[in-house]
Amino acid sequence: MSKIVVFNGSPRKNGYTSKLLEQVVKGAKSKGAEVMEFNLNDPGIRGCQGCGYCRTHDGCAVNDYLQPMYEAINEADAIVFGSPIYYYQITGQAKVWLDRTFPMVEHDGHTVTPRHPGKKVITIFAQGGSDPKIGAEGIKYITNIFELYGWKLEDSIQFCGTNNPDLQKFEELSLKAFKDGENLVE
Repeated sequence: MSKIVVFNGSPRKNGYTSKLLEQVVKGAKSKGAEVMEFNLNDPGIRGCQGCGYCRTHDGCAVNDYLQPMYEAINEADAIVFGSPIYYYQITGQAKVWLDRTFPMVEHDGHTVTPRHPGKKVITIFAQGGSDPKIGAEGIKYITNIFELYGWKLEDSIQFCGTNNPDLQKFEELSLKAFKDGENLVE
């Protein structure tokens, strides 16, 4: 059975990012995947403490809501990440999570080696502005980090113009997200 871990960086439970992530989950579950979800807006999440524990351990010393994610990522076949684009970047909630994923690499001061490579990745982004260039640098940033982790981007969905949404486009992207979820399952 395929295992998929979902990280939702949206503070809105019914926002477009959450709805598209939900479609990926439905697609994966329709093919029998086991899905574990993390809401990155959970108040029980602490930021990176800069303690260096992860330099010598495959995990984090901070014992909070995110602690189970390290084992979940290790066991996962695929990662699904979603975030709205705020001020040209991923949300603050998603950035705190991203800092906490530093244990995904081993760093000896000279080289960086992925600890859990080979994961498939789907990314979901939504933004108020209709110009996709607004979120391009933020999306490139997260994609580069996932590449560093040795994770393979299967698809990236960007829904632009949520301030005045094209609902037909949203429906098309919802179907694409569902299909992406199905495709994550081997």
